[in-house]
Amino acid sequence: VLRGIDVSDHQNYINWTDVAASGIDFAYIRVGWRGYTEGGLYQDDYFEYNIKSATELGLDVGVYMFSQAVSVQEAFEEANFVLDRISNYNVTLPIVFDWEKVQDSNARTADLTMSTRTDCAVAFCETIKNAGYEPCVYFNRNIGYYGYDLTRLTDYEFWFSLPEQGFPNFYY
Repeated sequence: VLRGIDVSDHQNYINWTDVAASGIDFAYIRVGWRGYTEGGLYQDDYFEYNIKSATELGLDVGVYMFSQAVSVQEAFEEANFVLDRISNYNVTLPIVFDWEKVQDSNARTADLTMSTRTDCAVAFCETIKNAGYEPCVYFNRNIGYYGYDLTRLTDYEFWFSLPEQGFPNFYY
């Protein structure tokens, strides 16, 4: 069994020496996000500190991009945003497309179709794969059932989120 953590600027400063000493084997680190109202791309404030610290301590590292892409072009931009920022680091775990529904009436993603969302995931993942990395798609049960055409994503790893405690109960 391997133990890992998922971190972003929401955790603020992390003492990575303590993390490594606690038995954590790997970390998923957020590279950045796309704004859900205006669509700008932003690097996570702690990305460089987190990835440098985790890799220096010998943890396996994967990264993720919190996407709010509404087009294939935006998904390409997000993948290239990630690739530019990880080029000097040893990323050994998959690179994750993390598209999540935002509950805000001003969200530019509010009316995104399953087809377009799936197109975005494929565009991101293919860009990552073509750069020599392992792509992955993050989703929870609701987005897995109603947000993606999973038959089009079978070439990629999945990161299934089950925020409530319990056993995985996703049909697929």
